Amino acid sequence: MKKNKKMKIRKGRVLAVILVIGILLGLFYMKTRTKLQVVSVVSEIDHYNYTLESNATRIYKKYFKELEQELEDNKIDEKNYASLIAKLFVIDYYTLNNKVTNKNIGGTQFIHANLRNSFIDEASSTVYKYIKNNLYGNRKQKLPEVNDVEIEEITQLEYQEGDYQDDSAYQVTVKVGYVDDYDYPEKVVLTIIHEENKLAIVEIK
Repeated sequence: MKKNKKMKIRKGRVLAVILVIGILLGLFYMKTRTKLQVVSVVSEIDHYNYTLESNATRIYKKYFKELEQELEDNKIDEKNYASLIAKLFVIDYYTLNNKVTNKNIGGTQFIHANLRNSFIDEASSTVYKYIKNNLYGNRKQKLPEVNDVEIEEITQLEYQEGDYQDDSAYQVTVKVGYVDDYDYPEKVVLTIIHEENKLAIVEIK
């Protein structure tokens, strides 16, 4: 009888240990599974409100650094400034695989402030419409990533459309390369005008 009692006690202890381990593993699994994907600002260009976020791709970081250097120069090369804005916009807008949800529209900081809301609305219902949620980092959806941009042409022109007028606007044609081909645009034409102390995109074709 004593042996049976001892065996029962031992079995009970073993089961209790297994139960505790199971609970701890379950809590660990839930903790790792529910870890949210957090995007934070890691750098900002003073006086222009251009920001670099933690989920930016390598090529985006490269051109953001170039933009930072250009805008810190005493004499800004405006043509180069326009080229860099065009490159950064295209990279951020058409790189979808680093976006956490379909509400994280890329490139908005380079759009003219008065056009930004309508741009976001249109992007949400077109290019970004079918992006699946990646809040927990478990998305399996295949999405594009821009890995190459080249300025094919940049010209200065007079621009007038509605309330927007600029005698020294820029039209920039950008060739786009992707890691994988998902039938996204390989050429984008942007119109860039002056907005107070900076340049801003007003048209995308």
